[in-house]
Amino acid sequence: MAEVATIYRLYGAAGTKYSLAGKTGRFCTQDSDPGLNNPCKIPPQGETYYSYRTTDCIGITGDFNQVRDIYIHCDGNFASEWGLDSGNGGGLFVGVRDAGDHGLPIDVVLHGSNQYAQATGTPGTTGHSIDDPTNGHPYYKDEPEKVRDFDTCLANSPLLIDSGPYTDDFYSKAWVLSLKIVPTATYGAKSPKSVIVTYNIF
Repeated sequence: MAEVATIYRLYGAAGTKYSLAGKTGRFCTQDSDPGLNNPCKIPPQGETYYSYRTTDCIGITGDFNQVRDIYIHCDGNFASEWGLDSGNGGGLFVGVRDAGDHGLPIDVVLHGSNQYAQATGTPGTTGHSIDDPTNGHPYYKDEPEKVRDFDTCLANSPLLIDSGPYTDDFYSKAWVLSLKIVPTATYGAKSPKSVIVTYNIF
């Protein structure tokens, strides 16, 4: 049987994994599957809102000898197509590390440690950004760069999440994303877009 790859989103204090197979993962202002509840809001003048942080990973099962070099990228158009006004600082941002894999270890056995941190904020209004000095993600907020505009992570410059290698069924390290929403962002529902995951398999 060929390998089967599934994207999972982690929620709650324990980082319980929920499959996104056949689903559209949404950015919202709660730490659980939102459906259509608690959508992101545009802030009043002088303020900045964020989505709750999302923590996603890929799980791969099936027939393979080795999987390694797991990257993510996009088409570079999240901010423009979602009306996030990158010129005023809005956009989709991903947590990054100063050295090594940018992915978040979420399993002691597979990754050597579990650095998962539950998303926090004010439900229905705003989340805490990845790089918030006080309430940001502990694995990223004290790094020199902390976050990167995900629209700069393109097919020719993808972000290394997990170098591996894995020789049996596994969950990868996770990528952590957050929307930054400025007062000049465009109101309204957004069309689905893709975070593209690539990996080498042998």
